Amino acid sequence: MAPVEVMVQDENATPIADEQESYFYTCHVCGDNRLSIKEKQEDGESRITVIYQMGMTPMLKRVGRMEPSFTPAEEHVGHWTYFMDEDEISEELWREKLIARRRILKSICTN
Repeated sequence: MAPVEVMVQDENATPIADEQESYFYTCHVCGDNRLSIKEKQEDGESRITVIYQMGMTPMLKRVGRMEPSFTPAEEHVGHWTYFMDEDEISEELWREKLIARRRILKSICTN
C-alpha cells in the first residue's frame, strides 16, 4: 500500500503543528483503501483511527491509543479497539471481515 497525505483544510484556518495527521492508503493489488487519522487528545496522548474501504458496508475501523516509545519522537499503539459500523467487535471477527472484504475486492479487480 502506498500512503498519500490528505490535506483537508480551510484556507483561512491557521494550522497547529502536530494536531492532526491524515493519510489515505490504497492497494493496487486488491483495491483496498483505508484512511488513517492521528489526533492529539486534550490529555496530551494521541489516538489513531483507521477506517477501511470507505463507502462499503459494513464499515470496518479500528481505534488505537498511542503510547510513547523509547525515543521521544516515536510512538506506538498500545491498544487497538475494533469496530464494525459503530459496534465494538472482537479482533478475530474484525480480521475475518477484513479478509473476506479483500478477497471480494481482489476478485473485482482481476475480472
